[in-house]
Amino acid sequence: MSTDTLKEGDLIVITGSVLKKDEEPELNHILGEVVAVGKKDIFAFDTMTSYKSYRIFRVAKSRCVKLNTDAVSHNEELLEPKLGDLVMSIVEKYSTQEKKIGVLTEIIDVPGRSKQGKILQGEKIEVVSMESLIVL
Repeated sequence: MSTDTLKEGDLIVITGSVLKKDEEPELNHILGEVVAVGKKDIFAFDTMTSYKSYRIFRVAKSRCVKLNTDAVSHNEELLEPKLGDLVMSIVEKYSTQEKKIGVLTEIIDVPGRSKQGKILQGEKIEVVSMESLIVL
């Protein structure tokens, strides 16, 4: 989407980077809102900060991507995995991601506890949280 169409109130993703010698730039992103638009730059604020304490900053239009919020389904429900579905589980453990892919063979629903599922990975069965699953 062209940044020439940015206007006050638009929701945008703003990209920054960390530069290190002899390394690829490390990209970082924030969600922002346009406050004012100039020829090549805009004023924006970080929408993730408290409304009363937001700080306006200027940024080049070329570092921004406008979000099309009309294309977002605001009330879409998650697809709940069913027995026999091919699923993926991703959980974070000690700042690393643990990914498992397999067939959902069992759903364990014990009152007062989190729902769990058993997935078959080759010949190995793994127990995972149902909250960590998506259907592939």
